Amino acid sequence: MHAVLHSACSPSCRISSPGDESLRLDAARGLPHNRPESSRHRTEAAAAPGRRVIGKTAAIAESGVAAGAATQNRTIRPEFTGAAGEYFRIWIVNLFFTLVTLGVYSAWAKVRKKKYFYGNTRLDGDSFDYFGNPKAILKGRIIAIAAFVLYALAGELYPASRYAFWGLALLLLPWLIVRALTFNARNSAYRGLRFDFTATAKDAAWVYIGKLAVVALTLGFVFPWFMARQKAFVVSHHAFGTTRFACELPARRFFGIYIRAGLILSAAGAVLGGLSALLLPKLVHFGSLSWIAFVLPAILLYAGYAVSYAYMQSRTTNLLWANTLGPGLRFESTLAAAGLTRLYVGNLFAVACSAGLLIPWAVVRTLRYRLENFAMILEEEVVHEASPALAPVGAAGQELGDIFNLDFGL
Repeated sequence: MHAVLHSACSPSCRISSPGDESLRLDAARGLPHNRPESSRHRTEAAAAPGRRVIGKTAAIAESGVAAGAATQNRTIRPEFTGAAGEYFRIWIVNLFFTLVTLGVYSAWAKVRKKKYFYGNTRLDGDSFDYFGNPKAILKGRIIAIAAFVLYALAGELYPASRYAFWGLALLLLPWLIVRALTFNARNSAYRGLRFDFTATAKDAAWVYIGKLAVVALTLGFVFPWFMARQKAFVVSHHAFGTTRFACELPARRFFGIYIRAGLILSAAGAVLGGLSALLLPKLVHFGSLSWIAFVLPAILLYAGYAVSYAYMQSRTTNLLWANTLGPGLRFESTLAAAGLTRLYVGNLFAVACSAGLLIPWAVVRTLRYRLENFAMILEEEVVHEASPALAPVGAAGQELGDIFNLDFGL
């Protein structure tokens, strides 16, 4: 969802650069405007801290035709222009050099992958940019690996020390989450304007410690409520330049989605149990078919999980974007549970049968499907301002999350 999240920006932003101060976009038509920009306009990179970078302008109001057109909604859908064959070449080279360098090249591999996907994701005719520094990612990865090794060794030598590590990890979790999301946002840009994540560790602590404590006290009963608050927290603290997004998710709807997903999984388990009791005793007596006794339950179990997970993902994602707003724009997601189920099952089958060589195809296929079912509806002219000072952020939080298999996003 990372690419979809970063596509949540207005296509009507005006950004002038030293080499082209005439760049203006008509929000309703997407046509170039030949009128020169005000001298107040600057690029994000050239802006001094605190200086207004992109000011609001009355150009649209001055033009009767443009002002009338600006009141009409315009739907913009992102598209992925890459191909599985292109990504396969990047993926196989990344894999080879990562293995040869014993993992050192993985930081450069990660940047190459993100640059390819960002550069081939287009919104209203322009692609996204990724500016992550491989050296910063490598430093963060070294810190993450060192922490993991220390945790594993201390746990083996002094088993009780694991509780201390868990307590420390819980205290550091808000900081890690903020650092990871800030690193990803500030190294992503659209039309020369960078994204930002504005939450503090204190804000994250209220969600990831305070609300998680409520989940623990209720024995997990309010977990859907926590997921609604967590997703709303991530989206509502993202910004495009200085433009913040707003997201309010109804927890009641999340409870309904999770309950229905649980019922789907329970029904699949009941079917699996019935078939196992009926067929497995008979198959065991046939030596040549005995392998089915082990493969069939696994296939049925994955199928039930895929349907349940696809339903939950499609419904929560659609609900998330339906309740996300920005100045003059809103979003729409139309993921279907049946479509996601076919996608997941097809990807697993293809990857398994190809010994992993079709992983790039599966990744591209998944991204393209998600983008095809995502839309941004522009309702009025919006002008964005660059954040006056975006300090560089280390990648330690992001890499620690990867090492310990923590998902900080959506």
